[in-house]
Amino acid sequence: MSTTTQTTNHHFLIRRVHSLLGLVPIGFFLMFHMVLNLTALGGAEQYDLIIHTMQSFPGIFIIELVVIFIPIALHAIYGTYVVYTGQANVLRYQYARNWFYILQRVSGIYSVVFVVVHVYLLRFGEANFAALSQFLSQPLGLVFYVLGVLFAIFHFTNGLWAFAITWGLTVGPHSQKVWTYALGVVFVLLSAVGMSDIAAFLK
Repeated sequence: MSTTTQTTNHHFLIRRVHSLLGLVPIGFFLMFHMVLNLTALGGAEQYDLIIHTMQSFPGIFIIELVVIFIPIALHAIYGTYVVYTGQANVLRYQYARNWFYILQRVSGIYSVVFVVVHVYLLRFGEANFAALSQFLSQPLGLVFYVLGVLFAIFHFTNGLWAFAITWGLTVGPHSQKVWTYALGVVFVLLSAVGMSDIAAFLK
């Protein structure tokens, strides 16, 4: 097997793993995390109880490391490489998908920064309702979180569009168009949940 063929197969495998990590476990965790944060609608006491219960779960750090932190780190590292080596052509071909290409990269970079800050606040600060409420009560904090949530959801849903192509689930224009509309609905629904999460901490 030639070196070129081996390199091609290597990149093909990495792209598959990168795509799969975006769905499992990162995508699933994103949805779980947003639904979990809806408990904040019940008030500070209920939210703090849920968070404390999860943090006191035996082996939670190992679980988070293997299921969340390592997959996110691997996805982010290869995603950064893709951003660095990618070539946008929105000025030459101003199609919607070209703009989505740019937004996918921008949302990915912002999401990495958002996750780092979010984890830092929860892991090295006070992981409770009051701390998050105080951070979100500041205009810059609120804007940072709103953009972070929306960009993370966009990156996930738009990534699902590419995932379906990568794994041969949507091979024709019609199926890709239907999938685009379906993911648009998913984006709206998840955004509504995400904004409800944020609103719960602003009471």
